[in-house]
Amino acid sequence: MMIEFRHLRYFIAVAEELHFGRAAERLNISQPPLSQQIQALENAIPAKLLARNNRNVSLTPAGEMFLREAYQIRTQVEAAVEKAARMDRGELGEVSVGFTSTTPFMRHITATFRQYREIYPDVAIHMHQMNTKQQINPLLSGRIDFGVMRNTQLPDNLVHELLFKERFMLAIYDDHP
Repeated sequence: MMIEFRHLRYFIAVAEELHFGRAAERLNISQPPLSQQIQALENAIPAKLLARNNRNVSLTPAGEMFLREAYQIRTQVEAAVEKAARMDRGELGEVSVGFTSTTPFMRHITATFRQYREIYPDVAIHMHQMNTKQQINPLLSGRIDFGVMRNTQLPDNLVHELLFKERFMLAIYDDHP
């Protein structure tokens, strides 16, 4: 038999209550199935975790050690659940960005990245400098998640949005021929 997470939950409830009836009530199950699941857990280990008679339930030394481990496992599972939820919401993980050589000089772009880092400190941002054309294949293959590039013709399967238009000017000194 494989030990399942519910077995740990059941054992923790019995160990904390030291009473099968109260533990069953806390778990919203009836007492006979709870007793059977604890028995199955002890058979699977195999170790006697609980000393029980008609009046008392107590932890054996193996039960005390198993309870400490069960708490750690429960904590790790809860942390994994929270991390998965945060990752799904985009609050954890990493993002890979392609950018042109002039991107760092665009205040609104650098301010956006700075603000993103403040809001999502647990997301690692990997920056890859490449020109506009060099970003297309990494975008298509998923090696970068998005690119900041100059306006150019893109394949139909790349979604794009124009962020802004730049004004260019020519600057020369007065006496230039």
